[in-house]
Amino acid sequence: MLAGCGSSPAPRQYTLAADALPAGAGAASPTVVIGPVSLPEAVDRLQIVRRVDGTRSEPADGHRWAGALKAEVARRLAVSLARESGLARVVAAPQNSIARPDITVPVDVLRFDADGFSSVALDAAWSVRRDGREIASGRFSRSEPVAAARYDALVAAHGRLVDALAADIATAIRATP
Repeated sequence: MLAGCGSSPAPRQYTLAADALPAGAGAASPTVVIGPVSLPEAVDRLQIVRRVDGTRSEPADGHRWAGALKAEVARRLAVSLARESGLARVVAAPQNSIARPDITVPVDVLRFDADGFSSVALDAAWSVRRDGREIASGRFSRSEPVAAARYDALVAAHGRLVDALAADIATAIRATP
């Protein structure tokens, strides 16, 4: 009787994790905390969400983020920002390793969604703060094509957009005194 009860396969899990940085780069640099990162409720869930038919959202039960999407974005931003800026101590909020960061970078993601399997769009507002005062800010808005109609390609496009956002923030940090 139990043989007839099929179990559905475990959902595939995806991460936005970037390759780790080489140790020791920029050892005397300021400390940076990325976050908090906010996301629209429609995409801030474990299931990967695609927009279909223009206005309908479709969460994929069989394809999920490995962790909370806010945390995935913050960690990817931290690694990418460290790589782009040469700063050694960049971590994602919430963090415990840096009690008083020199710089904080809150990010308000206004849109981060996939249009089917064709493209992913990221629209975000961010600021760079030193000692609680804003020293730079910007708005990022870009879309990225998805290389193939597969979830791994969709996740890769998400990651490329987060990397591009990190590059914009790194440019602003380098331009501040």
